[in-house]
Amino acid sequence: MVFVLPSQHPVHKTFSKDMLHIFPYQLDSIWNKLTFSGLGVAPKIVNSQAELIHAVSTTRGSIGYVEILNKENQHVNVINITK
Repeated sequence: MVFVLPSQHPVHKTFSKDMLHIFPYQLDSIWNKLTFSGLGVAPKIVNSQAELIHAVSTTRGSIGYVEILNKENQHVNVINITK
């Protein structure tokens, strides 16, 4: 399961542009194509980074992204991505 922030969220915009090198609307379009063709499952949209961390930590095999991970969230595996 993939968890994402809303398309207009500043962290989502930054992640899309800086890490994926596409605009958020382009990412939405890709997800829509995969979902409507039956080749993929749309990501679950959560409203905040805290909600995303909770969702990933309680959903086995899930993935998501946040800007900053606090020490209290060590119950998730972290992969640091740098440019």
